[in-house]
Amino acid sequence: MSKELVKHELITETNNLERLMDIRIITANQIAAKLQLSRNTVSQYLNELLKQQQVIQIKSRPANFVDLNAFSTHFFQPQKLIYTSIEELQTEQQQRDTVFDELIGSQQSLKDCIDRITTAMAYPPAGLPFILSGNSGVGKSYLAKITHQYCIQEQIIAPDAPFITLNCAQYFHNPELLSSYLFGYAKGSFTGATADSKGMLESADGGILFLDECHRLNAESQEKLFSFMDTGTFQRMGEGNITRHSKVRLIFATTENLQKNFLRTFLRRIPIAITVPNLNDRSPLELKLHIYHAFINESKRIKQPIKVSPWVINRLYNYHYKNNVGELKSMVQILCARVFSQHLMQTSLHVSSETIGGSALTDLLTVNEQELVTQTPITFRPDDVLTDYVKNSPSNTNRMDDLLTKFIQIGDALESQAIDVNEMKRRLAREASAFMEALIHPEEHFQDEALKYMTDTIQKLFDYLNTSLFVKIKGNAVIAIATFMYHKHNFNTAFSGTRSTRLTALLKVLKDNTNIEYQLLQSFVNLVKTKLDFRMEIPDQLVLLSYLLSLEIEDNDNEQHAIILAHGFSTASSIADVANRFLNHKIFDAFDMPLSTSVDQVKEFLLHYFQRQDCHNGLVILVDMGSLMSLPKLLKNAIPGPTLVLNNVSTQEAIFVGEMIQKKVTIDSIGRQISQNLLPDYELTYPVIKKSPMIITTCHTGIGSAKQIKKLLLNSIPEQLDYKIEAVDYNYLKKYGKQNLLFNQYSVKAIIGTNNPEIADIPFISLEQLVSSSDQTILKQLFPTVTDKTILAAINSQLIQNLSIERLLSAVTILDVKKVIHSVGEMIAQLEEVTNHQLSNNQQATLYVHISSLIERLIRNEPPLVYTPANPEERLQGLQEIKRSLNDIETGYGVIIGQGELNYLYDIIFDA
Repeated sequence: MSKELVKHELITETNNLERLMDIRIITANQIAAKLQLSRNTVSQYLNELLKQQQVIQIKSRPANFVDLNAFSTHFFQPQKLIYTSIEELQTEQQQRDTVFDELIGSQQSLKDCIDRITTAMAYPPAGLPFILSGNSGVGKSYLAKITHQYCIQEQIIAPDAPFITLNCAQYFHNPELLSSYLFGYAKGSFTGATADSKGMLESADGGILFLDECHRLNAESQEKLFSFMDTGTFQRMGEGNITRHSKVRLIFATTENLQKNFLRTFLRRIPIAITVPNLNDRSPLELKLHIYHAFINESKRIKQPIKVSPWVINRLYNYHYKNNVGELKSMVQILCARVFSQHLMQTSLHVSSETIGGSALTDLLTVNEQELVTQTPITFRPDDVLTDYVKNSPSNTNRMDDLLTKFIQIGDALESQAIDVNEMKRRLAREASAFMEALIHPEEHFQDEALKYMTDTIQKLFDYLNTSLFVKIKGNAVIAIATFMYHKHNFNTAFSGTRSTRLTALLKVLKDNTNIEYQLLQSFVNLVKTKLDFRMEIPDQLVLLSYLLSLEIEDNDNEQHAIILAHGFSTASSIADVANRFLNHKIFDAFDMPLSTSVDQVKEFLLHYFQRQDCHNGLVILVDMGSLMSLPKLLKNAIPGPTLVLNNVSTQEAIFVGEMIQKKVTIDSIGRQISQNLLPDYELTYPVIKKSPMIITTCHTGIGSAKQIKKLLLNSIPEQLDYKIEAVDYNYLKKYGKQNLLFNQYSVKAIIGTNNPEIADIPFISLEQLVSSSDQTILKQLFPTVTDKTILAAINSQLIQNLSIERLLSAVTILDVKKVIHSVGEMIAQLEEVTNHQLSNNQQATLYVHISSLIERLIRNEPPLVYTPANPEERLQGLQEIKRSLNDIETGYGVIIGQGELNYLYDIIFDA
């Protein structure tokens, strides 16, 4: 029994590894301590497992062990069971890979690109030219560079073969200069050509020439190049009688449309065109690895470990990158640089929401944390390699790839008529069920809190669907679907070309030949998008739909069908949902239509509905617009049974119709009873309102400034006061006064702004008064219902701090504004207590801005201010008190505030 415990613990520890180097922590001592067994006993069991070829041993001191199967799943299949060191294990991993294997996405979204590149490079005698197209930042130049490394590694070209890059955009306005660089020139061929010169085609002989931004090549240069691609020969400028040869492999790259920017004769000579996908279009696993790779590079750059919080990593993962990998690298670099500049003396960086600050924090705060990559901080070290972090259950990824391959084979069998639709559905259901069962690991579900949360969430979604669609999904199925959703971002579903087309076609066939399962899938996909913001791609939907087929869901079909058609985002669905719940049975289907939907489009939907539903016993259609009453005429030749269309759909009408369908009332009787019984009624009631206190903000420059004042007040007032703040246009307020509805709904206590709208009995307080007041008189006007002076003082302090923060955000560049505001606030409080001198709001706001700027100037080593007052003897005591109050700031920021600076502060505090 103890041996099984040791093996289980070893599997757990191996699964928890983040990097190969972390194997060092797994020792017999560590396992013994965890299981409370003796070290000798654990060592004996580990050696037995080694003899049974179930573990890998690293013969260090002390020896390290990992579980063979778990290691193979998370990292790679090792060639041996015993290694002399972890470095030997790393070397084996690196030797197994080509340079392309180290490329992020080499087995996923870039697999097709790499396959075509290797095909092009290996083709004799000098490879095939290929062109890389894609947006800026996708990595076209990097792909060209490692293509050169690959050719050397595979001995396609010599180890010293050149790799030469020419950016055609640099010579866009001088095509002759571009041609001279590309093909070379003879002495005297143009002014300044004082000697013969090789061109890049000649210099790249035996290697690779990479022409970036090649859409900048003019027609003449394109013609010369396709002539070279045909013959392998060219001529230097000014050498019309000499033909030269070069054996060079050509790689082109462009961000532009190929057909619109190149001669057809030129494109015909480039047989392989490769589109490099945007970062946002690549698999989730690739995006995660790009983030990790960027942090590893920054760790190497600064030669320090970088600890990154899950908050930062998860938001980088969900960020929408407009400029692809280049933008991601820049963002990570900026985050690290900002933290580094604030913690110069520390031996490691901690990148978190608390340390990044500034615009970087603002950018990440706008990101919705949709999908989680990690729930724990990750530390990146200078000696890390990306493969240390590749432990994303490749076995599950392979299973997904195998499953979709089988799906395509089943689709092919249907297309060739080797099987019929029913057999296709049976096979798809069987394969999906086996895949889902293989995903579930009870121990993982027991230990992983995130997976438990996902399961609870999915259960709630299906509970909701049960009440609207009246289907019951069993507990084991919920766990399987939750596990699939949890691991979804690790699967490779980024297929392209014919494979993607075949999967899409198969989903359409399955959709056309299922009823309740497809309705359930669509409802589930919509809920997942709304509640979890998960993107469900075509392969994901195909797997889930096939799995739902395997559950053999019972569809309690009615003899008579009913459907609600209504315009709006979810109008029809909402009415159908309420009616079905009220009737405790699924009576109504729903079709939500955009306002732009035409009657012909509705007709097409209903024709498709007739194909999926048996409507021979009758169909009742509830519609929201009179224009849809023409449907019976449009469908006259296609309807399979009697069809009743009822106008002005409402929840009441739906319930009334549903009850009659349940009672098996004939379809003609339903129409008559609806017209006789559902007559409109109305009742008008005026509300009794208890008015809440309100402050109105306004500004003669426009509503935008009024909203800024509103935001300032909201951030300064405690929530428990329950004061409402509303921004109102100055001209509107001036024109209508108390006729504004706000005065009827709320008890307006005051108006704050830049100009007085002159409304009787309503106090007006200018911004200048609010900021410059030295006591609580103004605040008492604003908040007449507040009698607690402590609360008023807190509002005043917060108001001044928020005003100062707004001003500082544009003035301070290297300090953490919130931190420095807090420090200055404590200094002001200490100074007021020591001197028994109450500072006005205006003085406090001035001190916040001045001292913050002063600290930043001193940190930047800018020269201090020089100022000698006329009365230095009279200031001695005041200057000493100011100096003492600044002691914490000097210590905290490592600065010394000189006499000139102190005298400026004296003027603000005592002479204002």
